[in-house]
Amino acid sequence: MKTNRCIITGIEPYELPFGANTGSNEFKRISMKLRNAIGTLHEKGVDEFYTDCDYGFPLWGAKHIISLMRDNDIRLYVVFPHENQMFSYAEDWRDDFFFVHEHCTDVIPMFQDSDVDGNIIFSRLSEKELVRKAHDFMLDDCKRLIYCGTPRGYIYEQAVIRGYEITHINI
Repeated sequence: MKTNRCIITGIEPYELPFGANTGSNEFKRISMKLRNAIGTLHEKGVDEFYTDCDYGFPLWGAKHIISLMRDNDIRLYVVFPHENQMFSYAEDWRDDFFFVHEHCTDVIPMFQDSDVDGNIIFSRLSEKELVRKAHDFMLDDCKRLIYCGTPRGYIYEQAVIRGYEITHINI
């Protein structure tokens, strides 16, 4: 049932007043809001969360979900847009990226498909097209959204159009 599934996303880290400084008190305050929003939705029956593992709120939310998975029936699905996604990340961010991929429930790659015989084939789509494919996959599979920051962007706009229940975290 789609109502028990939620996407986590938000503004880019460079748009935050504290940048990508995850050691700042401001980050810790917002991170706790994100964790509380995830917990509140879980208490309401949401037990599946989707992320594209982009750096920022999708990745930070995924780490919170993994910590909650230890004691709760929660699943985390990483919709992996393209193979080059993590190469633009700083080294410590890549460590988080690989940690999430290692501990999530499942990774759903958008850059590969299967042919009629079940053989894996790689997509010829551009990275931008693969990101859109990942976003559409999550949007088609969920009915809720946690959005951190000033509301905008494709996922947020589509969630509004589709009538999603949106949890908005102000920055």
